[in-house]
Amino acid sequence: MKYNSKAFAKLNLYLQVFKLNKGEDLHSISSLFQEISLHDILTIKVTKTQNINYKITYSGFTVPTNTNNIIGKIFETLKPQLNHSYDIHIDKKIPLGSGMGGASSNGAMFIKAINTIEQKNWDYKTLIDISKRFGSDIAFFLNGGTQEISGFGNILTPKPASIQRFFVIIYPNIECSTKKIYQHFDTMIKEKADEINESNNSLLPVVLDYSKEMKTIFHILTSEISYNVQLTGSGSTFFIETPSKKESALLKQKLSTLFPAYYIQTTESIHKDHPLRQ
Repeated sequence: MKYNSKAFAKLNLYLQVFKLNKGEDLHSISSLFQEISLHDILTIKVTKTQNINYKITYSGFTVPTNTNNIIGKIFETLKPQLNHSYDIHIDKKIPLGSGMGGASSNGAMFIKAINTIEQKNWDYKTLIDISKRFGSDIAFFLNGGTQEISGFGNILTPKPASIQRFFVIIYPNIECSTKKIYQHFDTMIKEKADEINESNNSLLPVVLDYSKEMKTIFHILTSEISYNVQLTGSGSTFFIETPSKKESALLKQKLSTLFPAYYIQTTESIHKDHPLRQ
C-alpha cells in the first residue's frame, strides 16, 4: 500500500504571547494561524508484518530519521496499535526551526495516515486528543485553513475563508530555538513589556534582541522594501504580504538578489477547496 500526503506550512498573521503561567509552566497565546501553499510531501509505503518497524528518508532540507523526528516519535508511541511497518519519505520544503510548523504539519499528516491505513476510524476529537501528546500546533494542521488559536494552543476557532492572500517568505538559514526565544521573552518582558505588547508578533522584538544576525537582516529588509515585514512564530522566517501573485514574484526576484544564499519563496493562503488540496 502507498499513501501520499501534502503537509502544508503556516504563518502567524498575528501572535500575542502572555506572561508565563508558572502553575502550568506554559505561555498562553492569542494568534491567527494561516495555512499556506508551501508544503512537504510525505510518501508512505506500508507492509503488513509481525515485525513492525519504521524507516524515514528525506530529500530537500535535512531532517532527523529517528525519534528526534516527530514522525518517529508518533510511530513508537502508537506502535502497539499498528499492524504495518512504515517506510516514510519526506520531500522537505519547509525548513525546521523556521516558525512555519513543518514538523507539526508532518506529524498531523502522519496521524491521519495511520488512521486511514490502520482503519482506526478515529473521529476528529480523537485525532485532536492524540495530537496533543506530541505538540500543541499539530491540532491546527488536522484541518488547516484559517484558525484563531488561544489558551495554551489548545483552543481552536476556525474562521471562514477570506480573500486570497499572497506572501513572500524569507528563511535566512538560521534555526531559531523556540525554547530559547521563550526564555528570552520571560527575561525581556520584565523591562520592555510595552515594546513587546505593541508588536504584531510579541516575539519579533524578542528575536531581534536575542539575535544580532536576525536584527541585521530585519533592518536591511525594512530599509530596502516598502511592505510591512513580519515574523512568523518564534522565527526565523520573515514574511511579507503583497497585493497580488505578480507583486510577490517581483519582490522575490528583488530579495533573491539582496540575499542570494537565503531560501526565498512565494506562497499564498489556502483553504479546504484550494486546488493544491486535490
